[in-house]
Amino acid sequence: MSLSASEARTLTRIERALLSRDPRLRSLFSTFTRLTWQEAMPAREQLRRRGWRPQPGVVIAIALALAVAMVVVGAIASPPRTCAPLRTGSALVQMGSHGCTAAGTSAPTR
Repeated sequence: MSLSASEARTLTRIERALLSRDPRLRSLFSTFTRLTWQEAMPAREQLRRRGWRPQPGVVIAIALALAVAMVVVGAIASPPRTCAPLRTGSALVQMGSHGCTAAGTSAPTR
């Protein structure tokens, strides 16, 4: 069974804490190991591996990439805006309330 570095450090910390509290523990554990080293671990004591879990950083990166992709697709798929003024006679008239309307739509009448 291989452990990650953080799991090994945690187990080492636990071991040191237990040994500092009970000096006889080392000899008892040594005796236990000598008596049971050839035995297989009982199935009920074996840990089952949990399912795969993505790292939080990867999830955040994917979420940001999807958000940027949605903005880009929305900008590409939306109709273009026309903001050029229209000439009516000699005066310049802006269409819409802010001077822009969606392409292919008519200006509101006043």
